[in-house]
Amino acid sequence: MNKLLSIALIAVLLAGCVSSKDTPSAGPTPNQPPATEQPAEQPSDSAQPEAPQPDDSTQPTDDQNKKDETYQNDIFQVASVEKTGEDTFTIKGKARVFEGNFQYVVEDGHNELAKGSVQSSAGAPEWGDFQFTVKVKKDHPNSTLTLVLFESSPKDGSRKMELPIALP
Repeated sequence: MNKLLSIALIAVLLAGCVSSKDTPSAGPTPNQPPATEQPAEQPSDSAQPEAPQPDDSTQPTDDQNKKDETYQNDIFQVASVEKTGEDTFTIKGKARVFEGNFQYVVEDGHNELAKGSVQSSAGAPEWGDFQFTVKVKKDHPNSTLTLVLFESSPKDGSRKMELPIALP
């Protein structure tokens, strides 16, 4: 008798679940916007990435050594990375780091080729300006150099808030 009662109870529950899925919704749920709002948002989102494209085509192409991209995170805002010589790069920007001091490493994907520290004009919470030059030669001509800016943890010296930048 208990088995029969259990089976009947399960059948009623399943029937209730199936019938509720077949009925159409009267409207959007409180957490879900109406269907008419979503198509209006999608074209505007897709239009935003198209706006910078004409600006990119109007950039001067005669200075191939300069990158006009801005690299940033919570503590770094790199305004420019410029190749000033065969193996020399100048980096300019702002940093918001403890006592205005941060470190950098230049890597080729396998090895650290150069490293050092930089002092900005102000310490956190202010943004301090910085400019420094790195001279680094590639070990392999086809490798890509990456500059990594970071703040060292006062506790254990580990890297905090790394900002990788591809060197031109």
